[in-house]
Amino acid sequence: MDNSNLFLDSKAVAAILMVSKRTLQNYRSEGKLVFYKISPKTIRYRVEDVVDFLKQSNCCSYQKDRVNALIEKYTVKL
Repeated sequence: MDNSNLFLDSKAVAAILMVSKRTLQNYRSEGKLVFYKISPKTIRYRVEDVVDFLKQSNCCSYQKDRVNALIEKYTVKL
């Protein structure tokens, strides 16, 4: 599956990473997670960037193992 043109919204990324929306906002502010601001209130994340973030993080292996299933569940095509 080509992840380069697939995007996720904040709710989906928060569910995949198992963090709150506020933590996700902190990741954006700190430059830890790449995001795209579509409009003043619309933020999207490329699937590829979320996967890379997960690979670099210290999260549990269970979360890394199920990332593909979660991405398929939450993917938004633009």
